[in-house]
Amino acid sequence: MLLLLDSMLVVEQLRGRWRVKDAKLAPLHDEAIAGLRRFRRWSARHVPRSENATADALANEALDRVAAGGSALIVRRPPAGSGGAAASSTQLGMELGTGDAPGGAIALEAGFDPGDAGPDPGRLIVRFLGSGTSQGIPRIACDCAVCTSTDPRDRRYRASALLAFGERRVLVDCGPDIKWQALAADLRRLDAVLLTHEHQDAIGGLDELRRFNELRGGYLPVHAPSDDLDVVVGRFAYAFRPGQRAFVGVPQLRPVALAGPFLVGGRRFVPVPVIHVDRVITGYRTGGFAYCSDVQRIDADGRALLRDLDVLVISALRDLPHPTHQTVAEALAVIEDLQPRRAYLTHLDHELGHAALTARLPAGVEVAWDGLELEVP
Repeated sequence: MLLLLDSMLVVEQLRGRWRVKDAKLAPLHDEAIAGLRRFRRWSARHVPRSENATADALANEALDRVAAGGSALIVRRPPAGSGGAAASSTQLGMELGTGDAPGGAIALEAGFDPGDAGPDPGRLIVRFLGSGTSQGIPRIACDCAVCTSTDPRDRRYRASALLAFGERRVLVDCGPDIKWQALAADLRRLDAVLLTHEHQDAIGGLDELRRFNELRGGYLPVHAPSDDLDVVVGRFAYAFRPGQRAFVGVPQLRPVALAGPFLVGGRRFVPVPVIHVDRVITGYRTGGFAYCSDVQRIDADGRALLRDLDVLVISALRDLPHPTHQTVAEALAVIEDLQPRRAYLTHLDHELGHAALTARLPAGVEVAWDGLELEVP
């Protein structure tokens, strides 16, 4: 269940991050929470009143009905042919302002350029902090050829990337290996975290970010869709406490729900809808660079945001089919369709040795490895 509310105060009170101080409202809050607990999963998101004129009009109509002695219940059915409520990447495309009606063709709004790097993007340097799967390579207690390989490129931390531009440093995913990845990269500053999804291999290292609060002070923004943030904040509730005045030995993280393209410093980031485990997760594009991990597939609306790339990073789990991840062949088919000038395969399992996979890839496609750095024009 998704609640769209025009009061940030109520959203934060429902999430439990802000306390209900008004004694008259406390019983209503308790009743609302009790009702929400009947749902297997729910989330609340703030929508400014200026952006929800339809909902505001419905609320006013309900108030008028009650004042006249009628029922507050109002039902508005979607127009015929508009499709059901099943989750799709088209819905995220609509939130980004890049989509048409569900089921319709994607039409980028006039003047929208997903390749616009922002007002002051700076030179972009990308470092692969990790290129492995959720178990990392080598796996525990595995004696396969890749897990026992002496090629250092076959040792893979959980998939993650560091984006450097000017003095800014942006982390894409923060898995359980982040401490060792940060030490290997000599990372001394962090300005933002971008999460692709809420699985443990993407968020398990968030506690380690406390060091960056200690170094610089202030809250560190964590960007992700609101549903993912609900899971993350629930798992790391102690790190998302508002109102901490100074570093107190725990991370100080600030959730930032994705509502479309956003800036970090002078560089613009565009969320890209990607399908994983049959639900929408997030890839990211900035200028001519895009990062898409844990890909099961990328639908037309996501691909529309990935044209004319200098560098595409995309996951390719293995050769054999997998229920929630694309294969090497499927990743190469996406690359063939999108035609980036360079592409790098990441999120590789232990069936794929670096040298053997490299030898059979087409021109312009390479295998990522931990520590690889590249400059994006």
